[in-house]
Formats: sequence, C-alpha cells, structure tokens
Amino acid sequence: MKIPITLLLTFFCCVSVLAQTKTQVVRGSVIDRITRQPITGASVQVTGTTQGAITDASGLFSIPDVVIGRRSVKCTSIGYEAYSSEEFILNSVKEAVLTIEMAEASSDLQEVKVTASQNTSRPVNDLAFVSARSFTVEETERIPASVNDPGRMALAYPGVKPGRDENENKIIVRGNSPYGILWRLEGIDIPNPNHFAQPGSGGGGITVFSAQLLSRSDFFTGGMPAEYGNAITGAFDIRFREGNQQKREYRTKIGLLGLDFSTEGLITKGRSSYLVNYRYSTLGLLSQMGYYLVGERVSNLFQDLSFNLAFHSKDGKKTTTVFGLGGLSTEHYFPVEDPDKRIPGKPDNWEDRLRPANMGAMGITHTSNINEKSSLKYVVAVIGSSIRRNSDTLNLKDERFRYDTQRFSEFRLAGSLSYNYKFSSQTRLKTGLILNYIDFDFFRETAPRNNVTDINQLQAGRQVSVSGSGSTQTAQVYAQLVQNLGNGFTLNAGLHSMHLFLNNTASLEPRLSILYRSPKAHTISFAYGLYAQLLPMSAYFYSKRDTIAGVITSSKPNKNLSFPRSNHFILSYSYVTPGLWKFSAETYYQLLRKIPVEPVAGSSYWMLNYSDYFPESTTVSKGKGKNYGIDLSVERFFSKKYYLVLTGSLFNARYQTFDGKTYNSSFNDVFSTAFTFGREFTFKNGSVFQIGARSIYNGGFRYTPIDEAASASQKTYVQLKGADYSLQAPAYFRLDGRVSYRANKSKYATVVSLDVQNATNRINTTSVQYNSVENRLETRKTGNGLVPVLSFQVDF
Repeated sequence: MKIPITLLLTFFCCVSVLAQTKTQVVRGSVIDRITRQPITGASVQVTGTTQGAITDASGLFSIPDVVIGRRSVKCTSIGYEAYSSEEFILNSVKEAVLTIEMAEASSDLQEVKVTASQNTSRPVNDLAFVSARSFTVEETERIPASVNDPGRMALAYPGVKPGRDENENKIIVRGNSPYGILWRLEGIDIPNPNHFAQPGSGGGGITVFSAQLLSRSDFFTGGMPAEYGNAITGAFDIRFREGNQQKREYRTKIGLLGLDFSTEGLITKGRSSYLVNYRYSTLGLLSQMGYYLVGERVSNLFQDLSFNLAFHSKDGKKTTTVFGLGGLSTEHYFPVEDPDKRIPGKPDNWEDRLRPANMGAMGITHTSNINEKSSLKYVVAVIGSSIRRNSDTLNLKDERFRYDTQRFSEFRLAGSLSYNYKFSSQTRLKTGLILNYIDFDFFRETAPRNNVTDINQLQAGRQVSVSGSGSTQTAQVYAQLVQNLGNGFTLNAGLHSMHLFLNNTASLEPRLSILYRSPKAHTISFAYGLYAQLLPMSAYFYSKRDTIAGVITSSKPNKNLSFPRSNHFILSYSYVTPGLWKFSAETYYQLLRKIPVEPVAGSSYWMLNYSDYFPESTTVSKGKGKNYGIDLSVERFFSKKYYLVLTGSLFNARYQTFDGKTYNSSFNDVFSTAFTFGREFTFKNGSVFQIGARSIYNGGFRYTPIDEAASASQKTYVQLKGADYSLQAPAYFRLDGRVSYRANKSKYATVVSLDVQNATNRINTTSVQYNSVENRLETRKTGNGLVPVLSFQVDF
C-alpha cells in the first residue's frame, strides 16, 4: 500500500507534542592542519547563537547546553583562516565531538579574504587542489540508498557511475576501470575492502567500513597529490574517528540488511577512548524465507567488526591509536532446484557457485608533534585477504562437475612514515614512505563447458591457468613542497616513486598543481600528474603450458609486466557563495600507457576493459588509452533544512591494442548524470522528518556483437572481430528515495528510516548472455527491482 508523503507528514505532525527544550554538549579540539599542534585561545561559537568557548592550553573546548538539532560551529584564531563546519546532527543523548583543523593564514590575507563557507566539503588533505572533496558519515546516512556506504554515496558526485550490476558496488570514475581505485585506511593502502569482493577488482557488495567509525574522509576522482601512489584513477582516503573521552554512549541499529551495534567511551577520562562496532547481516535469513534481496537464487551472508582505540599524552602532543576491521562474507548462487525446469543454453540455471571472501586489517598509528614547525606520523599494520571461487555445473541427475576452482590469498605487513615541516606560513614540506611485505598464494583451475546439461562432455581440457606462491615487497617514497606565491596563488610540486621487488619494476611519477583563489571566493586550479599502479598480484602468476619436442614446460610470461600508467591533466573552476552554493566545472585529459595487451595482431584484449579479474593469457605492456571529458556540478550544502547536488558528465574513453587499432573502451558510456535532493521538517518537540531522492541516468554499457558463424561452430560466444564494444545497451535509469524520522527523549534518541532503491521498479539491462541453443546473444535484465531497506536506530 502506498502512503502519500503529505499523509505521513500530517501523521508526524499529529503525534508531535510540545516538550521541554533538550540540550547537549558540543566539544572537541582545535589544531593546526599542518603541524597538528593544538591552538590555544581559539574562539569556537555555535553558529546563529551567542554560545561559545575559548580553547585551553591543549586546544580543547566545551560548549554546554546547546539546543539539539542541526548545528554548526565557527572558529577563529589570530593568524588562521576562519573556519565553518558543515551542519551536524546533535541529539539528546550523544555529544558532538569535533576536531577542527585550521589553516594558517597567508601574509596576503588582506588581499584574499577566505570566507568561512569555503571550508565546507574542502578536502581533509589540504594539498589536494583538484578533483577532491571530503565527506562525512552523515552524508553516507542521508543520501538515498547509500545505506551508510561510502562507495554508494559517491554515486552522487560528478564523474562517478555504478558498474553494470547494481549489487557489486563497483565505482567507475571518468570512464576508467574500477581496478584503478585506491583504498587507504589511516595512511595504509589496503586491498579491496568490500564484502563479496571479486579477484582483481575494487568492487563487491558493501564496504566493510562501519559508518559509526568514519571521521571526515576524502574522495578523489583524479589528480591526487604526491603522497598517493598505486592508483591510476582515484582514491578513497578513509579515517577513523575517536570515541568519546568523557562518557559512554551506545547505538543499536536493526534493519533489513542486518543488525548493527556500536559502543564508545572513555578508557581514561579526558585522555583515552574506545570505539567498537559489530555488524551482522540478516540477508541469509531472508533468503531462507524465500525473499532474495540481491537477486533470484542468490544467498548472501556477511558480518564485520571495526574498532579504534585512542591514547593521548598528558601534554596533548602525542597520540597513539590501535585500529582494526575485519569482514567475513559468503555469496551463494543456486541452480534452478527442479532439473526439469532448467532451461538449456542458460548456464546460470545449471550452476552452483559458492564465493567466500574475507579480509581484515589491524594496525597502530603514532603521531608526534615534534615542535611548532614539524610533526611525524608512523603506521604499522597487518592485512590479510582471501577470495575463493568454487563453481560447479549440474546435469539432469544433479551430478556435479567442478569447472572452476579459484583461491587468491594475501598477507601483508605494511608500514608508512610521513613527516611534515613548516618552514614558514608560505612554505612547507611533506615527505614519507610506504613499505609492504607481501606473502601470497594464487591458484585457478578451469575446465571448458561445451554443454551445460551433460557433464560427460566437460572432462577434456582441464588446466591450471594461475599458480604461484611466495613473498615479495613493495616500496613507495614521496616528497612534496608547497609554496604560497602570494596574490592568491599556491604551488604544490611533488614526486612519487614506486618499486616492486618481485620483478624489479619501478616508476618515477612527477606531480604538479597550482591553485588560484580570488578575493571573491572563485578558485581556479590546474594539475598534472603521472600515476602508476601495481597489477593485481595474481596477474604476475599466469601459468602457460607448452609442449616442446614432446616435453611439457610451464612458464609465467606475465611476471615482468610493467606498471600501468596514466597521465592526468586537469583544469578546475569552482565558486562557493556565502549562501553555501557551490558551482564547479572540471575538464580533464588522461593518457593511459603500458596497459597489458596480447601481442597478437587482431587481438582486442586490453586489461582495463574489465572491472575484475586480470590477464589470463600472454600479454605485453604496450597498450594505450585516452580518456577526456568534463564534469559539471551545482551543489547546495545542507543549510536551512535542505541540500541539493546536481551533476553531469560527458566523456570519451578509447583504447589502442598491440597492432595500433583503436576501439571504444568497455566503459565508454558517453555520459552520466545524478540529481540528489533532501529536505527536513522540524517539529516543536525537536523531532525531525526528512525526505530525499536521488536519480541516476547514465549511458548504457558497451558490448561486442556476436560472430554468428564462429559461435555456431564453437558452441560458445565468439565476438565479431573489429567491432569490439561497438554496441551499447539502453540507458541506465534509477530513482532512489528516502524518508526518516528522528525523535529525541531524555534517555534515548531514535531514527526510523526507509531507503528505497529503484523506487520506480525499473529493471535495467545489466549484461549479455549467449544462448547456445538458439545461437544468439541476449541482453539480460537482471538488475534489482524496488528494494526497500527499513531500519530502526537507537542511541542511548
């Protein structure tokens, strides 16, 4: 039954009653963005009120009796740019604990007046001049159908679109493969942090990160500063927040996706804290009841645990944290239960596929403010990941035959060191290194399937295509010098180097960016950078078998492949109004080089055409590519009870093979658009009703037409040579919605929310499949229909 929004609003108005005004504490710390030194004597004021506080010798402040609701703060200090926070939610039982990072004012501040509104969405990393923005945990909650997931939230940003399958959480940026995304946690590069992760991919089902632990973090769509390596597309730089050092707080969330419990509080009052979150999926219970949220005949189970322990020295100049996260997940694709109802020629009717994927990371960070000009941070972490694939096909008697066995396991001991030194307010240096020791075990064995209903035809041709185990190391070193040139100009010049000891492959990557900020809040930026990335480690262990003079030999022809590289050229313009509207435009040009291709004339293989897996044939690093386009956006930051984000992108992505022929990239979908909107209605008792919507309209995915004669002869899909990715599926459209209701009591606060993915129930075309019986290629509409995600959250 559909309930009009106006009726819901009327209902909530009727149940709202007058109550005593509820208040809460806003407190936190104010520090220098570069040196991490506490700032004494800074003035922090709740926006729109006379309430405020002055920071003490440790940079701490506390403002009691702040009326609950959406609030923001302003901060000023002599010698620093004015700061204004984004609006945050203050409820009746959970204190707001803020970390305010202030940028030192330049000597030409009188010429370039920085408005407080410019801090909104500004990257946490202030050396990022283009293609970057910060996001908060509150954004992952309020953007419709994001379900507290940074990857799904990012679909609202310019230049970003989802992969073909809505369930796989693959992020395509500016026509590039999801493989090119870097995930970084607390300064350490980590493997794919998604439940249901796939080999060689940056996607999965939902990220392992718990929203309850997220601090303000950064998302890049290109042009990263020199400290970011091992990425050719973009990056997520995730940071964990600290728990409350003054009191214990709890949160429980029950929803269609699972159960979620978090707790935080003091270890030693005022100096140390803990923050822990556990999440357990109920999707498996739903599938047992016959309700498949992800897809027909698909069962999904996952659970994860995250934590962050923080310890501060007495003088506030040293901080040590112990952090960790771990996720267990299993995805199971079932065949049609009744053999008589399985359709010949449709493999998924006959397949039983089990896909467990686990990952975990635990580390220690230590930050030390050496003096007023410098700071040092080091991180040491252990990281493990394991992805397995066991795929069987059944015959009419339900006898099974294993046609695909895969395992991809990695263990890493990682360390990073970064050093900041401020020569003056005009000049500063950041340098560091990242080291990894990697222990690995990769294996894949496959058998061809000529007839999915007769396993007796599947015995011939079984082969091991990937095999390798052992250990290796990687090293990254970087340095970047930032110079304020005066008159609103700032220059950032850097260099990044990466080395893989497995095959002694190395890269030297220059980075240069320049920023101009006008007196009236207009910003123009330009950036150039060369970026390189490790291949998926298993790619180096493709195993080729040859018979020479009757002797079978095995080799690994891909072991010495170079790093794929990408040259980024980006020109950016933005303007943030005092009324918190942001207008931005970015044009970019990317030159891709050293991409693995097959050294065979007529072959169209290009590794970056795929969103997962890796080369399983002999390749050479001689492929090229070219991406260019423009991203436009209009954004209204959350203020006066509403927010809005409108984005549009036009792009072209093409690639070149070994023989010099040029084709459309598989991700050359031409355009992507997104419109996101949210509005809140506040009642006199402090409760809030929120509505929101997000529409996504993108060009359809590309695919290659079938060679009918060759396919009929070989009984499998054979692509038509010379026509690679020349066809395009119908455009993709999805409308997501969200409604929520926040209520505050003296001892607890609640949020009831309903996120609706695909509110119009449109089933998009997500793939093509070969029908061996009719010898034709069929488009498949296997996307989700309407998916309601109801949840109930309690803070106490």
